[in-house]
Amino acid sequence: MSTERVTVSLPDDVRQAAHRIAEDRGTSFSAVVTEALTGWLRARLVDAWLAEHQASYGKFDENELRRLAGQAGVPYVGSGRPDESAA
Repeated sequence: MSTERVTVSLPDDVRQAAHRIAEDRGTSFSAVVTEALTGWLRARLVDAWLAEHQASYGKFDENELRRLAGQAGVPYVGSGRPDESAA
């Protein structure tokens, strides 16, 4: 895989946190940023799949999301939007 040097502007707290993570892991700042962006891009793929799935089968309700989170072993975080269902 080829790489290219780029310049980005980050909020100071985000930059500092990423540097601390890199130091704690014994890796480079670039590796931490690459991991974060890769995760974000993969999440967009999941978002697209979920939108397509829900268009075909209907939206997930809160109970389904809680059950799925439990099965995946991750904490359930609601939408934070009381006027809309999660998902």
